Amino acid sequence: MPDFGRDEDILAKCAEILGVESIAVHDDFFGVGGDSLDAAEVSEMLTSETGQDVAMELVLGSPTFGDMLKSLRG
Repeated sequence: MPDFGRDEDILAKCAEILGVESIAVHDDFFGVGGDSLDAAEVSEMLTSETGQDVAMELVLGSPTFGDMLKSLRG
């Protein structure tokens, strides 16, 4: 299981990319205003943070941010 920090830190970085104040694990990527360009940025950030290749499809295909984090942690 990769160790890439606390979920709260990752969510804060996602919120920054999406231009919102905060994101919770139960929030939906599109529900908080995400689009394909944002997904590419989140994917790049997650790849950098985790040291593993994180496909944009993982970001776009996860029902919630919590599901995305769970998939990343294995």
